[in-house]
Amino acid sequence: MNTQTLSNNRGFTLIEIIAVLVLLGILTAGAVPRYIDLTAAAADRAVDAAVAELNGRENLAWGQQMLTDPNETDFDDAVWAIVNADSLNLGGDYEWDDPATQTGGDLSFQGGDEVTLTRAAADNTTPGSWSR
Repeated sequence: MNTQTLSNNRGFTLIEIIAVLVLLGILTAGAVPRYIDLTAAAADRAVDAAVAELNGRENLAWGQQMLTDPNETDFDDAVWAIVNADSLNLGGDYEWDDPATQTGGDLSFQGGDEVTLTRAAADNTTPGSWSR
């Protein structure tokens, strides 16, 4: 009968297992805040995309007004009528307190932070523009 000694068995010691768990805890503690910041940054970029969309709509309306009547006395009102008639709906994920105002309003994406938008008026040399 062969007898083996227990000293040849290999395995992890309790100290090694605890060291690995501590390292995993440190890595997790750094990753969770980054994930939370990532969703907030994505919502912020979505608002930037909405501003770009509004500027595109302004440019199209301005071009349409320039082709129709470039000498309109109330040029900004005429451009705004085109923009507003084409609907300022940005989609169901956006919440805009009052999109029908010519000066802006507060906009948020999926319940995130509200951003105040402002609109610069259009004239017969420059289209209106939206900014945050």
